[in-house]
Amino acid sequence: MQSFISYALALIALSGCLIAANREATPRTSYSNSFGKGLWVGDVLCAGLVLGIFSLILLLTDRFLTTIAIGLVLILLLWAGNRLKVAILSEVLVFSDIFLAGHALRYPRLYFGYAPKWVWPLLIVGCAGLGWCLTLEKPIDVLTLGERMSGVLAILLICGLIALLLRRPSVGIIRFLGRHPLSFDAQVDAGRYTPLGAALLHVLHHGQCRYRLRLRFRKHSDGSTESNSGNPTEHRLLIQAESFVPLHRLLDRPSQTPMIDRLMSVGKSGRLSLDWRGAYTMRSEFAVLTGHAPRELETYGFDPYRLAAMIPMDSLAWKMKAKGYRTVVCHPNDARFFDRDKVMKNLGFDEFIDLTVLKEGWPQMVAKDALCGHYVSDSALLQWAVDYLRESDVPTFLFIITIEAHGPWDPSKFDGAASLTEVERYEVHLAHLDKGVARIVKAQEEGEPLSVLMYGDHLPGLEILRKKTREIPSDTAWLMWNLTALDGLKSTRNLDVAEKTGLKPEQLGGLWMDKE
Repeated sequence: MQSFISYALALIALSGCLIAANREATPRTSYSNSFGKGLWVGDVLCAGLVLGIFSLILLLTDRFLTTIAIGLVLILLLWAGNRLKVAILSEVLVFSDIFLAGHALRYPRLYFGYAPKWVWPLLIVGCAGLGWCLTLEKPIDVLTLGERMSGVLAILLICGLIALLLRRPSVGIIRFLGRHPLSFDAQVDAGRYTPLGAALLHVLHHGQCRYRLRLRFRKHSDGSTESNSGNPTEHRLLIQAESFVPLHRLLDRPSQTPMIDRLMSVGKSGRLSLDWRGAYTMRSEFAVLTGHAPRELETYGFDPYRLAAMIPMDSLAWKMKAKGYRTVVCHPNDARFFDRDKVMKNLGFDEFIDLTVLKEGWPQMVAKDALCGHYVSDSALLQWAVDYLRESDVPTFLFIITIEAHGPWDPSKFDGAASLTEVERYEVHLAHLDKGVARIVKAQEEGEPLSVLMYGDHLPGLEILRKKTREIPSDTAWLMWNLTALDGLKSTRNLDVAEKTGLKPEQLGGLWMDKE
């Protein structure tokens, strides 16, 4: 009886800790959010998680106090992970983040590099401490090893059955979701239902609606929906510039991008209005290529490439193919990142040139003078794009995804970075991007028929910008120019003008279509 009371008290205490952490993490966008009717959804999930995970760990370790300690550590890690994500990206953890775990382990610098350096020694000490506790505490020895393993299998089987049931069409679940409407905005839904409550509702919605969403967005024809309109006379270059934003306008600093500034004044340009900041490249990329706002995809919208990796979808590339273009994407990184190797094929690209292909076909692209720290520099990549298009004997739509400016911008970013501030390191990348853009302009002036559209995928996660999230919106910038626009570069008028045309990323691709 005493043991039962101890277990019950432990479950209540751990549930209370998780509920408190979950409530603390709930965005406070209004007074009603703190005391809203929907917060109970998160509380119930917290209790259920504690019951299942506590029982599982207890059966595995056979040690009561150690199980409590592990439970507290897991709650602390979940809370701290959410705090870190909110601090960097201004967005709570969402259910689809779990699918990025494999990418995080495969490319740790792109994810774990943002965590404070003191976190890793603390984690090591914590794990060692838990291991030490495990050796000190005597086993409970109420159940045999076979009985405990049978219990573990039973819990896993129950979890599997629940997962299968949630994936099946259910009138009850649909009615429950109808009483708890979702916006598919991570912050809004977390504010209504707590982060864990929102995650549960998103999982339930995904289980009920995933097939409908796949059918709705699947491209049903093998060719393009548009007929071939003739022979194009120019190449088209789409550039997704990693973390690009006119920083000098946000922080009142000297500009490191004179060529880009001039192009923004004489060509078409504007603000790119984003609903996310500091990351989620795949959302911007997907929206530009498909013309769909991520939120249209409902639960797939948190990571739209999960859907695009499964099914062919209408896109800018398919439309370009219908107009007679060969479609190529180049990204000097592993093509498997974000499942782009599958996504780009489904979005209509004929060829994907990733880092492996670059190394084999253009070994100079991985020479020291073509790199900036860990990555191919933007200036070298854009010069490569010019050369590639110049040598192409067919009109080509080339999509360039840069990576040089990817954070973190720490002292090891590139040679000499240790003597610079974080902002100055980022500005080095801006200068390289500007140099690459100048090479494109030079090729255009020399007669290369080329229309260019460039945009920033998200704000850089610089500490100074993270501290000003209330003052600085999540907008980046876009610019579009061709040879005709270059005539204005010789103008002496004031070039430090603010962008006037604000667009959403799903509207960008239409600029080329509208021209025709």
